Amino acid sequence: MPQALTHQMIAREAAKMLVEENVVVKNINTNRSIEFGQEVQGYKKGETVRIKVPPTPVVFDGSTFAGGSSAPALNETEVPLTLDTQKHVPLTFTAKEKKLDLTDFRERFLRPAMSALSSEVNADLLTRMKNQTANTVGTWGTVPATRTPYREASAMLNRFLAPSDQRSVHFSSDANIALAEANATLFHTNSEIRKEFDENAVGQFAGFTFYEQQSLPLQVNGGGAGYLVNGAGQTGSVLAVNTGTGVLPKGTVFTIAGVNAVNPVTGVNNGKPRYFVVTADYVGGAGNVSIYPAIIPTTSTVVGTVSAGPAAGAAITVFGDASDSAVQGLAFHKNAFAAAFAPLPVLASCEGYTATINGISVRVMTFGDGLADQEHTRVDVLYGEAAVRPDHATRITE
Repeated sequence: MPQALTHQMIAREAAKMLVEENVVVKNINTNRSIEFGQEVQGYKKGETVRIKVPPTPVVFDGSTFAGGSSAPALNETEVPLTLDTQKHVPLTFTAKEKKLDLTDFRERFLRPAMSALSSEVNADLLTRMKNQTANTVGTWGTVPATRTPYREASAMLNRFLAPSDQRSVHFSSDANIALAEANATLFHTNSEIRKEFDENAVGQFAGFTFYEQQSLPLQVNGGGAGYLVNGAGQTGSVLAVNTGTGVLPKGTVFTIAGVNAVNPVTGVNNGKPRYFVVTADYVGGAGNVSIYPAIIPTTSTVVGTVSAGPAAGAAITVFGDASDSAVQGLAFHKNAFAAAFAPLPVLASCEGYTATINGISVRVMTFGDGLADQEHTRVDVLYGEAAVRPDHATRITE
């Protein structure tokens, strides 16, 4: 006679499935889940931890300390990670079904539920990460059919000194087909070599492990065009613009004439335009656009984010076609983004269990409806995501 299923058994299987099936979660940093997990009573939506990001030291020439001046302050920056999203799937099964052995229950009821939940979490994380990423390679509206965009993605990460290990590319089925057709030997097919890959990975190339995604986000551009910088000497995360028209939706990428990217350590102009991303919907017309990265001009004592501040009247060029959309693949290092899955408490008068595997917490909870004489079970996750080093990521436009 099979052992009766318990909430603990179901929760552990559910957490295990989420870890196995969600290829985004396993390729970003989830160490912050440990901090949330220290609270045994569980967490509630809206709670926050702060991630400290080390500063970039400045190197001086010669023997004179700090070039004869005071040493620049080495202040860590903080990135908030807030538990802002709760998702769940409802499960309904009878007393008879609860007597199934774990294998039958897992395949008939739990796997479909966790597959759906994992897909929703996966799509949500990819959309957030896209909106936090300014760096961009590829051609708008063109599915990559050569290796070039992926080499460009590797070069982009290299320019911002992202570590060479733990890099992944998340691309569409169309891009996978196009690349495979054009480059039949690009990915290893030898069975012994493939054992080295995650079972969900397509292959490896240019230092990346490739994952095929069915839920890549679209970037939907508005009609924004003709914008110019309104005034010289601007710094910070807000850019004043004038003369342009049209909406700039959140996630829109643009460049500014005369503003280039720099080496994050030396501050040397790398000769490539600095990409910026709009961080909040902008309705159009003259005003202030919220952007990332913040404009910090590089000087002799400060390694900033740009080679120089924008000039008054400098042209702003939106990446991609106006009033159009394109699929956005992503390439990134594991520590470019962080996510935390916090343990939810089992509510009073309910039966349940919260299981945590590899930093991923899943709660299974059953509660009764006395009015309808029914019993309901739900599987929940509570999580948040933050861009820790978004320059260690790039979009690959399709």
